[in-house]
Amino acid sequence: MKFLICTDLEGVACVVGSAGQPLNREHKQYEFAQQMLTKEVNAAIDGLRSISSDAEIIVGDGHSDGTANIIYNELRRGVQILLGVPRPRQLSVLDSTFSGVLLIGYHPMAGVKGGVLSHSFSSASIHNMWLNGRLIGEIGLTAAQAGSLGVPVIFVSSCRAGTEEAKEWIEGVETVAVKEGYGRNFALSLHPEDAQEQIRKGVARAVERIREIQPVKIPPPYELRIEYKLESTAEAEVRARGSIRLDSRTVARRSDNIFEVY
Repeated sequence: MKFLICTDLEGVACVVGSAGQPLNREHKQYEFAQQMLTKEVNAAIDGLRSISSDAEIIVGDGHSDGTANIIYNELRRGVQILLGVPRPRQLSVLDSTFSGVLLIGYHPMAGVKGGVLSHSFSSASIHNMWLNGRLIGEIGLTAAQAGSLGVPVIFVSSCRAGTEEAKEWIEGVETVAVKEGYGRNFALSLHPEDAQEQIRKGVARAVERIREIQPVKIPPPYELRIEYKLESTAEAEVRARGSIRLDSRTVARRSDNIFEVY
């Protein structure tokens, strides 16, 4: 079996960030978040190997510039690591030979009540996104893109709001909520080691149930509407990509290839 573990940094245990400040390398929680993400990814790897001992596993570094957000030399041996930018497309290396995708440390879409560090790709510039008319964030779009290749997202760890978002998009997905959000920067979190144990067990359940979790299938054509926070960002998007401008802050990207809209 072959798996891709996609990662982000905001959805790990005991990390809530700060109002108005991105979770970047200057943030006081950044190094701790790195440690938590590394440990949670290791828990996912252990869960995969507990059911499929010879699984081929690729770990993708997905936060910010995709470089050194995970402490690579502390990962379990035997995995491969996908890192750096620019990338040819979202979910680079994923194809129909993979058995499943796992999302570790993900966060809810922008504006979700109780969503810890919630945003949709850019907390600075994007207000909302819709795929074929349905409000969507990073969890849903990743599931839809993987599904276009026939690959299911089988496991998601995030805050409670993020796991509920995953269940709305992916029927039967296994999830672990590592924290309960009471605001964008305020949460009640599991102890890190308890979160890691739950991820390990949840991933093992996901592999055991993998035939029950179907890929998210959305037929083409695709339209991704992006509502930006500033009119100038929408104008720059139209100039750079030739996107269709729908109003002063909203553009549309259209294609029969879901990877071309984002």
